[in-house]
Amino acid sequence: MSRLRVVTWNVGRLYSPTHNNRLDDADVPRVARILDELDPDVTLLQEIVDARQLDEIVTSLSRSRAPIAGAMAERCAYDRRAAVLVRAEHAPLFEEVSLGSTNRNAVMATFDAGGGRRAAAISAHFDVFDPARRAEQADELARLAEDRGEEVVFAGGDFNLDPAWAAGTGSAVDVATFTRLTRTFADAGREAGATLVGLWRVDHLLVRGARRWLARVSPRRLPLGDHHPLVLDVDLDLDVASAV
Repeated sequence: MSRLRVVTWNVGRLYSPTHNNRLDDADVPRVARILDELDPDVTLLQEIVDARQLDEIVTSLSRSRAPIAGAMAERCAYDRRAAVLVRAEHAPLFEEVSLGSTNRNAVMATFDAGGGRRAAAISAHFDVFDPARRAEQADELARLAEDRGEEVVFAGGDFNLDPAWAAGTGSAVDVATFTRLTRTFADAGREAGATLVGLWRVDHLLVRGARRWLARVSPRRLPLGDHHPLVLDVDLDLDVASAV
């Protein structure tokens, strides 16, 4: 396999304190259509409301292309959940994982990346309001990746943290949080640009164990959504054993 495509996307609606800003049922078919166009091997989603929405996306994608398997962080205490979808041909296994004492869970898939190699992909959604909670969630995510035995580990999602914005505004906690992540992972989405209404880079794709990739922000988004999908094409034909 020469290429693995990974997409992360927060599919919630534009934030409002009084209206639904998670994935709306009316948007589910459009999410499936856009993912069908992007054609990922692995998809990391955030702000799924329930298993019914996830099942509808999986079913729609499985009809139009090869079968898809998926799972979400069902035990997460947050009212919107992270999810992972993987093409069934990659033989995925799913696991829900804790992000520490914050009552926020991520979901991880391990899968066949070709050539006898296994890879892992983790979908996470960090706290939007509290930098200290983001720091704990990032540390737990990094520790999880460091403990994995797979040759390649992806981590992605809406981290509610733009590293350039944090540095420019003197947010020392957020700067340290992103530094913690980049000690463990390569910031594979760095050159792709802003993902939140064209202004902030809060959605991230990080990789551990690969050395060559191409990242881009898709122009597609939901009509009332505020995030664009972040797309990463990774070359796994290179020797990954010594990669960061």
